[in-house]
Amino acid sequence: MSCKVKLYKSVKKFLKKISKDLAERINKRLSELSKNPMCEEKLKGNLRDLCKSRVGSYRIAYLLKSCTIIVVDIDHGGRFYDKLRHLLKC
Repeated sequence: MSCKVKLYKSVKKFLKKISKDLAERINKRLSELSKNPMCEEKLKGNLRDLCKSRVGSYRIAYLLKSCTIIVVDIDHGGRFYDKLRHLLKC
C-alpha cells in the first residue's frame, strides 16, 4: 500500500528549478518513502517533529501523519537547517 505524498508550495517550486537528474533522484526517494513510510532520522530540538532523508548532499524534511508524508523542505545540507528553522519560525 502506498501512502500519499504532499509537497509544500516552496518544495514544488524548488523541484522545478533544480536539474532534471537531481529532481528524478529526489522523486525516486519520495516514491520509496510512500511505499515504506518510516522516519529515517528524527531531527532534534525545536524541529523534533520532523524526519529527515538524504539524497546526495541534499536533505528532505518531512512529517509523517498516519499514511501521509508531508514534505516541508528540500535543500542543500549547508543551508537546510537554517532555512528550516526560519520556515517554521523556531
